Amino acid sequence: MQCCEKTLYHNGRIVTLDAGDRTAEAVLTAGGRIEAVGGAGELRRLGGPRLKETDLDGLVVYPGFIDTHSHPDMLAAWAPYAYCGGTADLASALDVLQRHGREQDQPVPMGYGFDDTAVAEQRGPNLAEMDALFPDRPALLLHISIHAAYVNSRMYGLLGIPPDRPSDNPDAVCENGRPNGLITETLALEALGKLPPVTTTALKQGLLRAVESYNAQGFTACIGGGAGLGGLTPWMVYEALAGLEIEGRLHLHVHMPVFADWFERVLETGLLAGTGSPLLRFHGIKLLVDGSIQAYTAAVPEGYHSRPETRPAPIIPQEELENAVFKAHSAGQQAVIHGNGNGAVEAAVRAVEKAQARCPRRDPRHLLIHCQMASDEQLARMKAVGLWPSFFGLHVWNWGDRHHDIFLGPERAARIDPCGGATRLGLPFSLHADTPVLPQMTMQSIHTAVNRRTRAGRLLGPDQRVRVLDALRAYTTHAAAMCFEEDRRGSIEPGKLADFTFLDADPRAVAPEDINKVNIVSVISMGRPVWGALKD
Repeated sequence: MQCCEKTLYHNGRIVTLDAGDRTAEAVLTAGGRIEAVGGAGELRRLGGPRLKETDLDGLVVYPGFIDTHSHPDMLAAWAPYAYCGGTADLASALDVLQRHGREQDQPVPMGYGFDDTAVAEQRGPNLAEMDALFPDRPALLLHISIHAAYVNSRMYGLLGIPPDRPSDNPDAVCENGRPNGLITETLALEALGKLPPVTTTALKQGLLRAVESYNAQGFTACIGGGAGLGGLTPWMVYEALAGLEIEGRLHLHVHMPVFADWFERVLETGLLAGTGSPLLRFHGIKLLVDGSIQAYTAAVPEGYHSRPETRPAPIIPQEELENAVFKAHSAGQQAVIHGNGNGAVEAAVRAVEKAQARCPRRDPRHLLIHCQMASDEQLARMKAVGLWPSFFGLHVWNWGDRHHDIFLGPERAARIDPCGGATRLGLPFSLHADTPVLPQMTMQSIHTAVNRRTRAGRLLGPDQRVRVLDALRAYTTHAAAMCFEEDRRGSIEPGKLADFTFLDADPRAVAPEDINKVNIVSVISMGRPVWGALKD
């Protein structure tokens, strides 16, 4: 019998995040799993003749981080297109889009990441400006939220929207009796479907780059934002991810729901049943209840601070939402529900309440994604029915000043992403960056949950701040439970997978204002180094 090689990581600080929140000086792994945690001397005796030792030289080891909402498949598929975020003005963003589209000779140029309220003009392009960029081909500039886009006349043609007359499509925004270049929600997603099809080979290459960027931010697992969006069918996404896993090149555990339009078809195939493979599980339904606060499409019944007359309703009728949630709930599947505004939160909570009343489940762990404007009363009802929030906490930092001044006003902005409220109720929560809406930035996300400081330094809702431990559990133990992986991931304990994130300092040992200065040094997934390097 051949002995399994064991690895001893020692001379560091092992933060287990187990139930007792214990720490240790060493951890022993074998065959991709944790064998023991404790003192270096005692673990060295368990190592056997083929023991490999890694001196951590003072590094801090946390369980591998878990992202609970992002779109690695979309990030991968958009690799050929222009990133138009971070520009100071509209003209610069349009120049990036035009140059990239022309240089690559793209039949449908697309830019993403554009943030209209972050540029000097405080607006997006109009139809004439989009037509001037590409008079000869359809084009679109995707709003950073992915819930809106700016298009030209040729794209309107592909969408069946005449650009020279009023449209009765509610997602085609009109001005002076004709479409003005802005489309939202369903129409924006339909426009994404007009991009040239991506090949499996190209999608796999894009996924490799996407996963590497996740690993660099400490992630060993993620919950995808839903397969079946923007021209990517669930079958395409599954084939690409499964192919990478078979080839030994998938360095991230992916838990992926499928969008509602595909759910029944995929459910019938059996793909959503069982626990999946070691690195891939398709499970659950993804539902969109509203849009985005910063695109003015989130369901905010009281209206927006700068546009009080704008009061969008949920984008899915309540009965349809309730039927879809019940279908997943009664089939033992997880409902992953997108809801930003308080109107969408209410719709989602009611749907899960009705599903639980008809078919009680003790521990469904349905997820409410973003959950930005939930009240304490809604959070309490969520806890009662097993609906857990994954907060887009980086909104406080990235858009917090604009929520305060433009979108929501001071009072509502102060309780956006209410991590503090969830903590006081004992409701598990997680955090995410919604990549590619924002790039993965784990330490900044943890920093924001603890400090609640905006880009301008404003303290936004001090009562919604949480302890560093709470923010860390949002990326570890709580996140693992949200993808039903708490027996395998989320803490450093014997029998669990050897998923580790190595830091150069302990976020709980530095000053709160310095958390975002802590660096991720290396990442190990199932015992395999996947990012960075440790010295032997």
